[in-house]
Amino acid sequence: MNNFNKVLLATDLSGASGKLQDCLFELCPDTGTEIVLVHVLDDDEDADPHSSSYKQSQAKLKRCEEDLRRAGYEHVDVLLPVGEPIEQINKIAEELGVDLALLASHGKGFIRSTLLGSTTFDLARMAKYPLFIDKIYDEKNEHKPLLKNILVPTDFSKESLVSLNVIRNLREHIEEVVFVHVIEKSRNADDLKEQMQKAEMKLNELADEVKIFGVCGTVRVAKGTPSKQLQRIAVEIDASMIVIAKTGAGLVKGLPLGSTAQNLALNTNRPLLMLPEIDDI
Repeated sequence: MNNFNKVLLATDLSGASGKLQDCLFELCPDTGTEIVLVHVLDDDEDADPHSSSYKQSQAKLKRCEEDLRRAGYEHVDVLLPVGEPIEQINKIAEELGVDLALLASHGKGFIRSTLLGSTTFDLARMAKYPLFIDKIYDEKNEHKPLLKNILVPTDFSKESLVSLNVIRNLREHIEEVVFVHVIEKSRNADDLKEQMQKAEMKLNELADEVKIFGVCGTVRVAKGTPSKQLQRIAVEIDASMIVIAKTGAGLVKGLPLGSTAQNLALNTNRPLLMLPEIDDI
């Protein structure tokens, strides 16, 4: 079973954004996946079909298409819309009903502001589809396998457990899943101990569930500010990707306004897969 049957890959045509293809291959190993390559032209001069810049963009996008076809993907479309990049990406994604959109937080153009501003967070807030954000965290700028060890934050709500569907469908390619629960507050030492024990028990149940899929599952319980603890653990275990739900109680509640998911989206240096509300799936 394939999680992502129709995928939008947004590219600024830089060398760095080319690494998104490697991410696509891992998240969408089924070569029957429909792919829409999108490069947004935000300058009227560049959008002139007779201009050299337009022809250069078109040629680069065509090479990207050829790379995907050589990799075995037969259903590839190319779009060169004009306008504000994030708005265009979201508009196209919704009109086509994509199951996943991929973009990078490095390179040039609209991508360069994602680590410093709210661009990615704005798209995450609008998106009613899974959104993958690639990030460079290797100093050598080398692509690391996304599915090596995935960090999955959870508050045990049904919203935060949507990631299990992704894990189930990619089970043949995932090496390890690390389930994490962060305790923000406790009344005293005894209360903290009780919360940690309950959390560990629930996390172990999740780990046992993915083991049924043939995936190694491990657990971590932490105390403190969720966004800081998640970033710390991600670095500590050298997580290859973080998978989080956009809504749910506590840990990732209310992505449009909540600080945890926003801080994680903007500050983590790990590739991030953000899953939509259950009603939007």
